[in-house]
Parts: sequence; C-alpha cells; structure tokens
Amino acid sequence: MAKLPPPSNTGNPFADQIGDDLAPTGTYVATILNIKDEFGVERQKYESTEIETVDLTCFLFEILDHQGVKHGVASKRMRISGNEKSALFGFLKSLLGKAPEVGYDYCDLKGSRCLITVEHVQRKNGNGVYAAISSLSPLPSGYGDDSAPQQAPVTPPAGSGAPGSAVLAPPGATQGRPPSAEIRPHRAVNPKQLTLGLEFPDDATNTNALASPSAAEEIPL
Repeated sequence: MAKLPPPSNTGNPFADQIGDDLAPTGTYVATILNIKDEFGVERQKYESTEIETVDLTCFLFEILDHQGVKHGVASKRMRISGNEKSALFGFLKSLLGKAPEVGYDYCDLKGSRCLITVEHVQRKNGNGVYAAISSLSPLPSGYGDDSAPQQAPVTPPAGSGAPGSAVLAPPGATQGRPPSAEIRPHRAVNPKQLTLGLEFPDDATNTNALASPSAAEEIPL
C-alpha cells in the first residue's frame, strides 16, 4: 500500500500577513522588521524525494514606495548554518558588508536598515508573481542613518543568546538550544560582496512577503 509522504514545507512564515500585497520592484532603503527562527522543520530535499529535518530562519523587511505606501518583503527561508556556502552566511555577509563572526547573534539586526533590491519572480505554478530580494547591502556611510547593520566583536559565554534564536556558535557550544540550531564556523572566506539568488540549492524557494509597520524610502537609481 502506498503512503503519502509529508508535504514539502516551503511556505514563508510571514506569508499570512501579506494578503494580496505585492511590493514594487526597485532599490530601497529597508528596515528589518522581524527575524523568525524555526526549528525541526520537515521539508523535501532539493531535487530529491527524501525528507529532511532542518532549522530555518527568515528575515522580514519593510520598504516605502513612491506613493508612501508600506510594503513587506521577506527573504527566502534559509537553513541555519555557518558554512561559507550556505544561504544564511552569504545573506549576512551581504547585509553586514563582511563575513559574520563566530558568536554573532543575527537577531540583533532587528530594527536596523539596509539597501535591498526587489524583483518580481514567477510562481512555480504559473499563477502570478511574488516579490523577492535579488540583492542587499549595508546602507552607505553618511546616508543619514544611525541604525545601519553593525557587528561588534562578540565572545558569548555558554548559555547566552535569546531563547529560541540561533547565534554563530563555536563547535560544541549548545548555548541552551538544540545542537542543530548552532551555526558552525568554517575556514576564512574572501569578503567579496554576495547577493541572493538560486545559487543556494539547500534552501526553500522564497514566497511573497507581507506589509508590516515601520518606515523606509526608495533611493533614486
């Protein structure tokens, strides 16, 4: 007798808040409104029928369009991993302008601002498009913002960090969370700017994001 496998969990944790809103394309100053970690998520492996259990995180940004309307844009769901080839490592590297350090708690980025470029991506089922982030970078120095993403040197003791969140932890440090939630350090990498894209096959495809309250402004291109 055939059994139905568990569904591939590719939904965005912020999707319920967006409705039919579609953020316009362009490059904007954006505020990081929320960061959500999910632990023990079952999903289908990339280009495979196998099911894996992973820990994921997702960032929610807000922009303000030309008409002063607020829109939300969510990142793709990214596996919590410190591997230099992982989507999360590349995402944080682009956001900070440098590689994240071991012990860095990316949830501290809530409320900070950066630049994001929004694009529209065709849904796999062919039913319309959704807003996705094609690239992101730190806010330029002197742009008049005092809350751009920053990373101070950190050496958190065991047991530190916000409950239910993940930090860049050294091997063997559980920090009060499941070992799978730790981000393991790897060899040093070239701090070349990275952008988001489909070059990270281990992460689920991003869905449309949602509008949430905060402020940002579009930069003329």
